Amino acid sequence: MTTRKNMPNTSDQIFNSAPSAPDDDFWLEQGKKMVEDSLTAVRAAAKRLLTGLEIIMGIYLGILGFADFIPKELPLPQKALFITPLLLWLLSLYSALQVMMTRELNILLHSPDDIREKSEQILREKQTNLKWTFTTLAVGLVTAFVLLIFRLKI
Repeated sequence: MTTRKNMPNTSDQIFNSAPSAPDDDFWLEQGKKMVEDSLTAVRAAAKRLLTGLEIIMGIYLGILGFADFIPKELPLPQKALFITPLLLWLLSLYSALQVMMTRELNILLHSPDDIREKSEQILREKQTNLKWTFTTLAVGLVTAFVLLIFRLKI
């Protein structure tokens, strides 16, 4: 029987582990690719949302400007409601640009922990901005649709 005094240092011990599955190396490589591509994927998604947002805003502004979409007899507060989707889309635009923007980084190049921490922080911030972009874009679309129905009933 070994006591704690007689046990070898645990940092020097080699433990038996279960044999690896044949495709473990493949999945480890996939995990590395996911980490490498994550920031690029978030920026690409923001770019696509920006493109869609520009098209939607252009169509909506065209409807408001050229089609006399807002009835002239409506009171001013009700007329102002038709600006709501544009305000939401401007917030969406700002959030998407935050994803696209770069910023100065002060990292310790020889510290994997510092690099990992900063990389994860940047990715979390950009992912949050991307979610905010999508949410405000979607809420703006729903608002525009509701206003369209409201306008058709007047």
